Parts: sequence; structure tokens; C-alpha cells
Amino acid sequence: MTDGIAWIDDELGAWGFSLTMVKGISHDELAVYLGAQPGTGIDPDTAHGMLELSPGPEKLPDCAMLGTTSNGWAFAIESPAATDRADRLAPGRDMWSEQTVVSIWYSTMDPPIINVNIAGKHDWMFWEYSTDHTDHPLTRRLVAEAGLVLPSDDTDADEETDGDEESDEVAMADVYRIMGEHYGLTLPRQAVTDRRLPHFFTEPRVFVRPQTRCPVCGEQMLPHGGGSWEPSEYRLVCVYYKLRDIPGHPPHGCPGEISGPALAKAVHEEPNPKYRNIRMPRPTTPEPEPESTPEGPAESTT
Repeated sequence: MTDGIAWIDDELGAWGFSLTMVKGISHDELAVYLGAQPGTGIDPDTAHGMLELSPGPEKLPDCAMLGTTSNGWAFAIESPAATDRADRLAPGRDMWSEQTVVSIWYSTMDPPIINVNIAGKHDWMFWEYSTDHTDHPLTRRLVAEAGLVLPSDDTDADEETDGDEESDEVAMADVYRIMGEHYGLTLPRQAVTDRRLPHFFTEPRVFVRPQTRCPVCGEQMLPHGGGSWEPSEYRLVCVYYKLRDIPGHPPHGCPGEISGPALAKAVHEEPNPKYRNIRMPRPTTPEPEPESTPEGPAESTT
């Protein structure tokens, strides 16, 4: 018996969330994909203390909560705003071009958006409570078991309905349940809701602003590294780096990149001021053990 993912809307939907699940890697590896520096996870107790002592989350660097499921998926739960960061693009492109990835993004202002890649190839997408993947096995299950209504060619998508406008919207709990069964997705409900999982800051400690265009195709460049923007640990890559099948580019994306000493003239760096707002709790010191004597432990004087 597993927890599945049907419950995530009830537990996480009120404030919005971004859920990323990647098959076959550790949560530490996923943290680095998302921008964290390697080995910087914060244990749950310390993270809770830090959040109590520090200013509100909006004044802190983006923080993700990560874990690994019993069946081999790494997962990250974070604010939906974190996915809009420019520094995410290059590492994120690498993850999507190589891995099996499930992404659920919900801002509360728009309907949830779901994207699924299998081994680097797009498999299924769901948005506006519908999908264009009408022949996909998952879609057929949603139609048969959850009452999903697909748009038809002879129906005006903008046509007003009589009565409740949401009457044709499939329940997201059903979408998550059936989708979880289809792809084998589960999350530890109690650990997630109690936030008893490692936390990672994913924003760069140093903002890297590219000052040049791709030397191969002239497009935008992005920093690409292992979670640290030290000059020896990142390079600039084309925005189309490893993006497959883009018109006008090689099949596996534009190879344009800048690294090494040339970076000095290609970027502008500035520290991220949000890291100054972090207040970490002091470590607790255990009480010393009573001294022992040859006759036995010291007697208490109280």
C-alpha cells in the first residue's frame, strides 16, 4: 500500500506548488539540477528552526524540499515561482533532454499544468483541464474513469456553457490518482505534509548575467553548472543547448558555449542579497554525563 499522489491537491493546492519527479536519480542529484550547491541539504529540524528565525520566505532564497520515493523517484516540492528563474533554463534543459521527468505546476491563478518526459522524449501534457494527447492510454483512462471531456472539432472551445462553467472540468484528485497509477508515482504523504524532509536553497549565491550572445547561432546564453557559479565550475551555453529538433539547429541542439578564461569578459557577477537574511539556529549542546568513580557513578546532589 502506497500513498500515491491523489492527495496533493488537498495538501498542497491552497498555496500553489511546483512538483518535480525524476526517475532513477537521488534527491541530492535532483537538488543540483534545480540549482542547489552539492552537499548543502539542511535536515528538517534545522530547516524548521531556520524558517522560524529568518524573515518571511519571500525574503529568503528559493528553498525546495526534496526526498526519494520507495520505488526510485527523486522528488522536489517548491514554490511555483521558482520555475521562472532564468538560471533554471540550462540545467533544466539537460534534465528534460535525458531523464524521465514528471512536472506538476500549479500557481492557484491558473489550472495545473502537467508535463511528462520518458527518457528525454515528450510523452504527455495536461493543461486547462484537458489534453491534446487524445489517443494516449492515460487520456483514455481519464475519459473512461474520471469523466474527462475532450474538445471536439465541431465544438467551439470558447462556447459558453449553460449553468456551472466548471461542470465539465475533471477533478484534479482523479487526474493525479490515475496519472500516479499510470506512471507509478507515489509520495510519502505524512513526511511531505509535516515537512520532515531535507531542504535545499536552490537560488545561486552569485547571479551571473551573460553579456554576450551565442558564438555559434547568436541566441541568448545561460549559465550551466553544478549548482555553484564559481568561474571554474560553470560555463555559458546557448539557450538551445541540448534542445532536440529545433529548426535551424543540429538535431541535438546548438553546441555553442563559452568556458575558462573567456568567461571573465562574457559575464557580469553580483552576490545574491537574499542569503544575508538567513538565520540558522544554534546547534544544541548535549548535557555532560556525570563523572564515574571506581566505586560507581557520581551521586546526584539534588
